[in-house]
Amino acid sequence: MHKLRENLVVSLQGGGVPVRQVAVCYQSKKALAQTIAGLLPYPTVVINSLGGFSEESGLDGVSHAIELYEPEAPGYDLCRRLRTRLQSDGCRIVSLFDWRDDYLQDEFWGSTDYTILAQQLAIIKQELIKVEYFHITSEAGTDITFSVKGRSWIIANGLCRNDGLAQMPDGEIYTCPVEDTFTGVIVIDGTVSRSWLPPEPQRLEFRQGKLVDCSPQFAEYIRPQGPDIYFIGEFALGFNPDHRQVIRNISVDEKAAGTVHFALGDSYNLGKNKCNCHVDMVVRNPCIETTPHVRLPYFERNT
Repeated sequence: MHKLRENLVVSLQGGGVPVRQVAVCYQSKKALAQTIAGLLPYPTVVINSLGGFSEESGLDGVSHAIELYEPEAPGYDLCRRLRTRLQSDGCRIVSLFDWRDDYLQDEFWGSTDYTILAQQLAIIKQELIKVEYFHITSEAGTDITFSVKGRSWIIANGLCRNDGLAQMPDGEIYTCPVEDTFTGVIVIDGTVSRSWLPPEPQRLEFRQGKLVDCSPQFAEYIRPQGPDIYFIGEFALGFNPDHRQVIRNISVDEKAAGTVHFALGDSYNLGKNKCNCHVDMVVRNPCIETTPHVRLPYFERNT
């Protein structure tokens, strides 16, 4: 568990705010939360996010929080309520979504140094800022073109910051395509939020940012999300070299170096679509062409 401890310390300290006390907040996995709290070199408090936190004096003095949450499990709405309270108090948060006990092991983390990764992502972002158009294809059948001109790029490097959630593991850069330009076909052959790995690739057809046709199994999967789910909300590139094996956890699989993922639904204020749903979908081994051409680590072989 040495590597987990090292990475969490880097994440918590990475935003430049002194770590005074860390709240380890859990939804159902108390033992896992206690183990993680025991690894940290800071004062900690372990909190059940589903019960009684409004009167929880233990939150006083908390500067950072680690979330052990399962968004599809009962009670996630209460977890989000606690998150909002902590953020309103200036707390910085790192989320460990859908974690399992084997994520504690050093083998899971590989050799990634998040301080170095953050530096690398900052350099890559400067290249992505130059790009106006993407054309992405794959042997499975993906063939999609879109513009990102005028859209902002966001780095997700695992370091706690004051404008959103950090995650562990992390390692992606994302934006939202210009919706009216997003036309073509995406074939999903990786994990779909949060843990669905389709038994066969799922074909999605888009016209001007809207999903107009898709495989029946995928249509059934997203139907409960409501009408706003049919619009594109995100495009991202993965750059973490230590998470290339599919483990059916979208928060891990979407970070894999050499993959891209798209999302339907909310655009995180980077595009037009605003809603309560966000479904990520991984495309493995894509071929990427950019206009103008830029060099992207882990994607050079495809450009």
